[in-house]
Amino acid sequence: MVRRLPRMPILLALLLLIGALVFPLPYVIVEPGDPQDVLGKVEKGSTKRLIEITGVKTFQTAGKLNLTSIYVSSPEAKIFGIDVLGAWFDGERSVQPREVFFPKGVSSKEVDQQNSLDMIHSQEHAKVSALQYLGYKIPEQMIISGITKESPNSKILKSGDEIVRLNGMPVTSATGFKKQLLAVSSPKTSSDQMQLTVLRNGSEKVFTVNTYRATPKQKVLGLMVESKYQYPFTIKIRLKDVGGPSAGLMFSLGIVEKLRAENLTRGRNISGTGTIDAFGKVGPIGGIEEKLIGAARAGSKLFLAPALNCSDIKHVPTGLQVVAVETLREAVAALKSKDLESLPACG
Repeated sequence: MVRRLPRMPILLALLLLIGALVFPLPYVIVEPGDPQDVLGKVEKGSTKRLIEITGVKTFQTAGKLNLTSIYVSSPEAKIFGIDVLGAWFDGERSVQPREVFFPKGVSSKEVDQQNSLDMIHSQEHAKVSALQYLGYKIPEQMIISGITKESPNSKILKSGDEIVRLNGMPVTSATGFKKQLLAVSSPKTSSDQMQLTVLRNGSEKVFTVNTYRATPKQKVLGLMVESKYQYPFTIKIRLKDVGGPSAGLMFSLGIVEKLRAENLTRGRNISGTGTIDAFGKVGPIGGIEEKLIGAARAGSKLFLAPALNCSDIKHVPTGLQVVAVETLREAVAALKSKDLESLPACG
């Protein structure tokens, strides 16, 4: 016995299919970018290196350390059902909700500005983590970069002030300042006042500052503070048309490779990705599978990936070994290893 399907559900399904093909959908297309060798030149024909170090002895390199990237379609681009189907079928692109890369209420210009800021911070963290790994001590300055409108300290403190002491105790790092502030501004403490010593125009000034409750459980000064570092020599990182923090690990490895005679790459074509903080901790990124595809296209056989991204990897291109790392130290150890099969793998 053959049953006939009701006409209304068939008609409705056709209308939905036509609508998906004709009307724009709230998605973006993500595809592999072109890897760039952090040990190489900024671009073909240029004499400038992507990482340039002056004021200290550097060593020749004999391989590639590629940072990987992704291309994301513009939020203004009209993505139709046919585009989504095409991306799904070709196997090298993915479809993501627009909000993943372009949050609601945030313009594409603001996203670009944040990506540029993230890139600047990742470069600074890469320098600090690499130099500290190599044994250098990198002094950190805490600079007030902004003051909130709600802050009771807006009339006495200024952007550009360097914080040097809190209640008489030296402030030497962002992490230390946060701990000190938490200790003296607990919601359980009766006083909302503390002494803040700042360096302004070469002179120290001591101010009595006040906290206020940002939340029922948190007291704050209402300051935006930025870390600035003092380097023993000059490190310049030049990278065009790439934003975000995901190149941090590869920048760090590039600096270590240039400052050591060990030759970590040993002529190999190596790719990788991952954020990095000032302490050398490697963090997860987006678009990991597209980055693996880009690395394989560029001829890499070894890929360094954040351990926290391993669960996101469902397919590894043929011939590419993906090694999981949690720190810069682990990444360097992986490059030194002569037994890659013994290293923790992703995928």
